[in-house]
Amino acid sequence: MSRMVKYDVLRIVASFSIVLLHVSASYWSVVDIYGREFMVMTVYNSLTRFAVPVFFMLSGLFLVTPERENVVVGKRVLKLILLFYVWSAFYAFQGIAVDTIRGAFSMEVFRAAVERFIFGHVHMWFLQMLCGFYILIPVARQICAKEKAVRYYLILWAVFRFIVPCLTGTFHLNTVQARIDSLGMDILAGNFGYFLLGYYLNEIEIKKKIRWIIYTLGIGAVCLTAFLTIRDCRETGTYLEKWFSPASLNILVMSAAIFIFFKYCKLFDRIKNIPMWSKLSAYTFFVYMFHMFVIEKLNLVGITTVSFPAIISIPVLTIFTFAVSLAGAFVADHIPGIRKITMLH
Repeated sequence: MSRMVKYDVLRIVASFSIVLLHVSASYWSVVDIYGREFMVMTVYNSLTRFAVPVFFMLSGLFLVTPERENVVVGKRVLKLILLFYVWSAFYAFQGIAVDTIRGAFSMEVFRAAVERFIFGHVHMWFLQMLCGFYILIPVARQICAKEKAVRYYLILWAVFRFIVPCLTGTFHLNTVQARIDSLGMDILAGNFGYFLLGYYLNEIEIKKKIRWIIYTLGIGAVCLTAFLTIRDCRETGTYLEKWFSPASLNILVMSAAIFIFFKYCKLFDRIKNIPMWSKLSAYTFFVYMFHMFVIEKLNLVGITTVSFPAIISIPVLTIFTFAVSLAGAFVADHIPGIRKITMLH
């Protein structure tokens, strides 16, 4: 199977994981921290935290390749801005339409909707960050033009984004962290490194023994994410998401392990109907944008993760939400005007 199709499958898996993440997290900060449901939700949540970093890695993989000549940054940025505000309008004003029909329209509700339209729905932060990455594509391509340069950047990124904060946080070295922050190396403090990491991991060869070590560390990272989250939440009596963050070392290890597995796993060579997987991959952006609408409407009619035992409700609601979102993508893809303003190809 070609490299592209393997990563198409990975994109679909990441998309499903995003839905699972939001379903499992929808009532995570409401249930009893010391109860069984909280543990179940945390485990499901921990399994999904590679998804956002992997999306960044896949986006960068095909855009920062130095040999690629047809990357028009301005056009891509404008497309993202259009998509952002189309989807933002969808989420911001849908309630007003219902209120107007019911005769409950008010200027206060309208002003709140306008504010939501300007800033976007809660899950649309991804588009804003991706827009920033797109602006930096010419810089990223220059870094990736030389293997030593991209490796040097990624080493610095790993050290200052993950390792140092992990050490200073564990040993409460706040003064040391403050001095490091004063260096002003902001480009090493965000998720931009994931954008380059996908390209780098795809280009280099990793020996089999090293891969198995990485896979083992990845599985350990998943377990550690769940364990540390449950432990810290119960010790403090508050809902802490520290170990869920893409800035956590455990999430970096998990994400890299998943990416490398899909790169080298030969099981994907047996997949048939390649055009179908390519088409499903193209639908993942719509699924990401639309799935929160499905979750919110289910919650509105009383179908939530706490309606039934979480161990059952979470996978059932995830499959249903993903399927409905895919169906929405299929419909949108066959309406030319809608396809252009709702889908990212």
